[in-house]
Amino acid sequence: MTPVPETDAFVFGPFRLEVARRELLAHGVPVTTLGQRAFDVLLALVSRHGQLVTKDELMAEVWPGIVVEENNLQVHVSALRKMLGTAGDGERYLLTVAGRGYRFVAAVERPGGPAASARQAAATASAASNLPQQPTALIGREADLADLKARLSAHRLVTLTGSGGVGKTRLAIEAGSGLLDSYPDGVWLAELAPLGDAQLVAAIIADVLDVSLGGSTAAIDPLVSALKSKHLLLIVDNCEHVIAEVARVAQALILSCPRLSILASSRERLAIPGESVVRVPSLPAPDAGTALTGARARDYAAVRLFVERASALGHGFALTDSNAATVGSICRRLDGIPLAIELAVPRLKVLSVQQLDHGLDERFRLLTGGSRTALPRQQTLHALIDWSYGLLDPAEKSLLERLSVFVGSATLASISAVIGGADARPEQVGDLLLSLVEKSLVLADPTGTETRYRLLESTRHYAWDKLTRAAAQDMRRRHAEHYAARFAEATAAWETTPTEQWIARYEADIDNLRGALEWAFAPGGDVAVGLDLVGQSHVAWAELGLMLEHRRWVHSALARIGKATPAAVTARLLAWQAGDVKDMDDPTDYDEAMRAASLFRKLGDGFHEGRALLRAGAARLLPDSVEEGQSILRKAHALVRPSGGTKTLARCLSALASARLFAGDLPGARELHDQAIEVYRELGEGLGDGRNP
Repeated sequence: MTPVPETDAFVFGPFRLEVARRELLAHGVPVTTLGQRAFDVLLALVSRHGQLVTKDELMAEVWPGIVVEENNLQVHVSALRKMLGTAGDGERYLLTVAGRGYRFVAAVERPGGPAASARQAAATASAASNLPQQPTALIGREADLADLKARLSAHRLVTLTGSGGVGKTRLAIEAGSGLLDSYPDGVWLAELAPLGDAQLVAAIIADVLDVSLGGSTAAIDPLVSALKSKHLLLIVDNCEHVIAEVARVAQALILSCPRLSILASSRERLAIPGESVVRVPSLPAPDAGTALTGARARDYAAVRLFVERASALGHGFALTDSNAATVGSICRRLDGIPLAIELAVPRLKVLSVQQLDHGLDERFRLLTGGSRTALPRQQTLHALIDWSYGLLDPAEKSLLERLSVFVGSATLASISAVIGGADARPEQVGDLLLSLVEKSLVLADPTGTETRYRLLESTRHYAWDKLTRAAAQDMRRRHAEHYAARFAEATAAWETTPTEQWIARYEADIDNLRGALEWAFAPGGDVAVGLDLVGQSHVAWAELGLMLEHRRWVHSALARIGKATPAAVTARLLAWQAGDVKDMDDPTDYDEAMRAASLFRKLGDGFHEGRALLRAGAARLLPDSVEEGQSILRKAHALVRPSGGTKTLARCLSALASARLFAGDLPGARELHDQAIEVYRELGEGLGDGRNP
C-alpha cells in the first residue's frame, strides 16, 4: 500500500483527499464508488503531483508483493479519469506518459501548509507530454535534429516529409522531447496512422488535448476556442492518408491560436500558408566499391544502426574487418532506410550476413539497374518485404495474406475463426502463425490475458495487395461476421463478468470492430452485417468511453434501417447502452427506449425489454416526471430480476433508489441502494469496501 504522506489531506479542484480517513470528497460529498486500489493509485499520484510515477512504481505500491498484470492498473486509472471528469470544471488531472506511467498535473494544496507554488505549477505544465519513451538511441540524426529544432524556433508550422520508413516519427518525437521546456502547456502527440475516417482527425487531436468537441467529431471551433491561449507544440503524425483534413484543421489552429505550434509528419507537405518543410533523408550508407574496415564502416549512420540492432538480437553478432564490406552492401541496397534495416536485421537469426546480402541482391536486381537515388523509397521497402514473402511456403503465404484483414491485433481464436476453413484448416492456423512469428513477419504480444498477433502496417498493406479481389471480399465478410458474433458474446458476458476482466478481454478488439464497420457501410460491403455489428457493440463503446464515435455509428445504422430489417436488429439499435451516447435531456432517448422495449416485448425477450425500460425510466427521473419514471423502473425490475444477479439488475435497483430519494423516502432509497451494492459484490465488482481485487 502507498506510504501515508506527512499531511492530513490534499485539495485539488472541487476534491479533497482525506489521507487518514482514506476518503475522497467531491464538493464536500463522499465519493462512494472509489475502490481501495483506485484510492491507493490516486494517493500515490496526488502525493507526488507534477512528478512522473512509473507503472512499475504504482504496481509495487498498490499491489505490494503481488504479481499483477498491467491492465489492472489501467482499469483503475480509467476509473479515476471518469470519476475526476465528473467535476465538470474542464481541468486536466491525470496525464498518461506513453510507455512510462502517469503524472498528476492539476494544482494541489495541502491545508495547513503552503499551496503548490506557481513555479511548481509551471514546472508541471512544462513537463506535460504524452510522448512515448524511446527504448533505443537515435542514430545518425544529430544534424537533422538540430535543423528541426531551429525550424521550430522560427516557424509555427513545420512538416517533416520523406519516404515511408525513413524515421519521420522518431525524429519528431525526439525533437519534441528536447523542447519540453520551451512549451509551458506541453508537447502532445496525435497519432493518425490507425485512422480510417478523415472526419475523425479533429476528434483524435481533441482527445489527446482533453478537449470536448460537443456533438460533432469534425468540429474545429471548440478545438480552436480551447487552444486559443495555449502555448504548446502539437505533433501530428502520419498524415498522408488524411492529408486534406489535416491541412484544414492545422490551418484553422495556426490562424487562430497564436502561441500554438504544429509539427507534422507526412509523405507529402500540407501545402498551406506558413508551412516550413523539412525533408528527412535516408541514413548515409557506403557507396559501392568503398574499401571498408570495421572502423571505417562505423562512419556511416546506416551501418551503425544495423550493428546496434544486430547486436541486440543476442546472437553474437560483431562488426569486423571481414564482414564490414558485406554489412555496407546490405545497408546500401536498403538505401539507408531505417525501417528497411529494422526489418532485415532479424533475418540474421536464421541467415548469415552473406546469405542476407545475397538474398537482397537477388530481389533488388531490377530496382538497382539505374540510379539508386532516383528510386522511390516505398519501392525499396516493398522489395524487402517481397523478398521475405518469397521465402515462405504456399501455406505461410496464404496465411500472411489473409492476416492482412485484421486491423491492429487479434487473438489466435479470432484468427482461426476468420481464416480457418478459408484456405487452411483451423488446427493448422496456430502452427503457421508461429512460423510467421519466428520469421519476424508477425509480431506477438503476450502481455494481455491472451497473446495477440499483428502485422507491421507496411507488411499488412503489402499482404493485402496480394489477395485477389474475390479473396479480399470473402475475408472482409468473414472478418465482419466474426466480430459481430464476438461482440454479441462480449455483450452477454458483460452482465456477469467483473468490468476489469471484461475490459482486459475485449478492449483490444476495438480496432477490428472499426475496420469491420467501415467495410460493412462502404460500397461493396454488407449493410445488414453493419447493422448487426452496431447493435451488438453498444457495451464496448460505452465501457471504453468512446461516446462520440459510438453516436456516429448508431446514427449511420439507424439511417439504414428498412422494412426488411429484422425486429431484433432494430430493437438492439434503438437500445443504446444506458443512454450514454446521448445528452441527458435528449427527449428521443426516452422515445427510442420505449420503442425498443415494445419490440423486445413482441419478440418475447423479457430481459432486454427490461433493459430498455430501465433506460426509459431513468430518462424520466426528472422533477416533473418522477412518478412515471419510478413506475417504468418497477416494470423493468420485474423483467430483469428472474435472470438473477446481473449488472442490469444492479443498475435497475440503483435507479429505483434514486427515484425513492427524489420522493423523499430516504430509508427506502438506502435499502434499494444496499441491494444494488450486494449484487455488484456478488459479481466481483470493486466497490471501495476493501474487498475489491
